[in-house]
Amino acid sequence: MLRIHHPPEGEMTVSDFSVRVNGEETSPWFCRVSAMPYNTVWPGRQRPLEQTEIASFISFEMDEPARVCLVAARDFERLDVRPLHRNIHPSVSGRVIEFTISECGQYTVELDGWHGALHIFANPVSDFGVDKGDPNVLYFAPGVHETGEIELQDNQTLFVDGGAVIYGSVTAFHKKNVRVVGYGVIDGSREERTSDTKLITSEWDDPVDMTDEGTLRAFIAEHSVLRGCVHLYSCQDCEIAGVIARDSATFAYIVANCDRVNCEWFKTIGMWRYNSDGIDLFNSRYVRIAHGFLRDFDDCIVLKGIKSWDRADLHHILVTGCTVWCDWGSALEIGAETCADSYHDILWEDCDVIHAAQVFMRIHNSDRAHVYDVLYKNIRCEYSRYDIAPVYQHDMSAPFDSFRTHGEPHLIDSPVYDGPYSNDHILGHTSDIRFEDIAVYAPDGLKAPLCTFGGPKEAHCNKNVVIDGVMLNGRRLKPEEFALEKSAPCDVTIR
Repeated sequence: MLRIHHPPEGEMTVSDFSVRVNGEETSPWFCRVSAMPYNTVWPGRQRPLEQTEIASFISFEMDEPARVCLVAARDFERLDVRPLHRNIHPSVSGRVIEFTISECGQYTVELDGWHGALHIFANPVSDFGVDKGDPNVLYFAPGVHETGEIELQDNQTLFVDGGAVIYGSVTAFHKKNVRVVGYGVIDGSREERTSDTKLITSEWDDPVDMTDEGTLRAFIAEHSVLRGCVHLYSCQDCEIAGVIARDSATFAYIVANCDRVNCEWFKTIGMWRYNSDGIDLFNSRYVRIAHGFLRDFDDCIVLKGIKSWDRADLHHILVTGCTVWCDWGSALEIGAETCADSYHDILWEDCDVIHAAQVFMRIHNSDRAHVYDVLYKNIRCEYSRYDIAPVYQHDMSAPFDSFRTHGEPHLIDSPVYDGPYSNDHILGHTSDIRFEDIAVYAPDGLKAPLCTFGGPKEAHCNKNVVIDGVMLNGRRLKPEEFALEKSAPCDVTIR
């Protein structure tokens, strides 16, 4: 079975590729993405469109192999289908590209580098166990829906069907058993960020208790806190599955002070605005993030300890089977804010980072937390000859001029410090961290990617860190081959 989610009437489409899947024609969906790794601290106005470009995506469900036939709108010399470990090698005749997708997952097709990429969301066939006639189900059929904010109640399910677009946001406060499911799009582009809005629900100067529902609601109203695409606050036993978040004005998905949340087969795309993170966990527990696709102009999957939420720790978190494209910042990250007593029992496994701007894996401990019992395992990191060095924009009138400056993101970065993102201003420490079976795909000439570990003193640094098995283009690196930088107190073992 193959079920394609076609763009509904009224939605913009993109003509970079003509597309057929198992002989059925479809039009690529529109999304706007970052065209360059050029960022700055919020300057009082949104990012200029000159720093962005148009890309596209298609979405379908499959329980059988899908034969994809593309015709590119331009000539090209090099073709990459990512993730590389999937070993998809298309046949090419002129501008015609053909290949078979045999297993569900997230893929990209890139011609002569990453500009103008086509993103492919090959989903498992699912009705998400939803009865559309259930009074607790809010169902949106294929088509365009101007919803504004949707606030969910206990035991409610929002079902955004494939081919549906809702322009608005989804929020739940202190609720149980809420679900946001379906293969449709939740588009945040109607929301505007200004200097009169607030990025997230947090008060740093005089912290209040955001875990109190009345306090939280009053804060959101008073400070015009941005809604993003899906934000869950102090919820339990919830699910986010399948949905595509597009063009958020803030962090697309926020899971704050929540327990037992399952997030799977969800996506972020079209994230080009300042601070358009993918999914951010604030002081949450027992969370599973699985088989997602995240392309963001800032950190993609992030575990944060946020002031005003920091009465709770972060623990029992699993990130598995995700495909990540980071246009700025860190792909798989703990921090930078670590306002919590501890982070522990955290597993990152079986993920593909197909592009990274600055860092593939980062433990960014800049507050009081003890971060420990963390394992990164079977993570595949893709470097490219087209990687560009990221640049901070200090002069808002200055154009980006580093397209020819090659960048090599850090493989691992784990600092302990008090810096610009700190709120406690109490040094934490990081210990008992393992990186196992890390595969690096790289163009010729990359000897070994950089790994850095920092900390100013014995009590506040990285301790008992083990890197066991880094493969560079299929060859295991020897300890002496590593590009390792660490401050003197740090304890790092390479095997």
